[in-house]
Amino acid sequence: MVDSKPHLKIVSNPASQGAEQRVCLGVIMAPHGIQGEVKLKSFTQDPKNVGAYGPLFLDNGEDKLTLLKLRSPKVVSRETVFVARFKEVEDRETAQRLTGQKLYVLKDKLPKLAEPNDFYFEDLIGLKILSTDKRKEIGRVLAVFDFGAGEILELELKGYKESVMLPFLKEWVVEINVEAGFLILDATYLAEYLKPFKPSDEKWDDKAERKSKNPDETEDHNK
Repeated sequence: MVDSKPHLKIVSNPASQGAEQRVCLGVIMAPHGIQGEVKLKSFTQDPKNVGAYGPLFLDNGEDKLTLLKLRSPKVVSRETVFVARFKEVEDRETAQRLTGQKLYVLKDKLPKLAEPNDFYFEDLIGLKILSTDKRKEIGRVLAVFDFGAGEILELELKGYKESVMLPFLKEWVVEINVEAGFLILDATYLAEYLKPFKPSDEKWDDKAERKSKNPDETEDHNK
């Protein structure tokens, strides 16, 4: 007997294949009921547009979900959270396995950005971090999160062994240049914010870091 249910390969880590061409539009938070519905948090400017750009790809970059229905929950806790039904999800077990999965679309499916300085938050990942103190390079952006109270930058900073979660505030992030590959943080605000964090004795090794992320990279490529 052939199984008629769509097969979904649920993985916990996003694949690198085509990752730079994708934009995250939302995340599945939890199952809702027993018929395969899920609670979905939207990251789009108009939250209801999360399904407006075609199928949504999962973290693995292969499996996709087709949004059939989107509605507000009876108890509204946040305006960006909806109850969603997908064509490929027919029971609570599958919905449970999807919990925590980010949902992506291909960047070329999205509307053109209105202004030259506009960007998608996905574009910030990997940017070098410079300080207003002599524009020194102090780290890089690891990830961008939205937990409901505003965007959070996860930063890898020189002199700190653990990553640092920094609120994305215009007072702190004074300049962003995606094309040039950097953003600038206000040194005074950052120094005050980092006071509770424990510095590390380990030295920053940019070459070693690049090689760990690109094991095939040789010394010649770094020169």
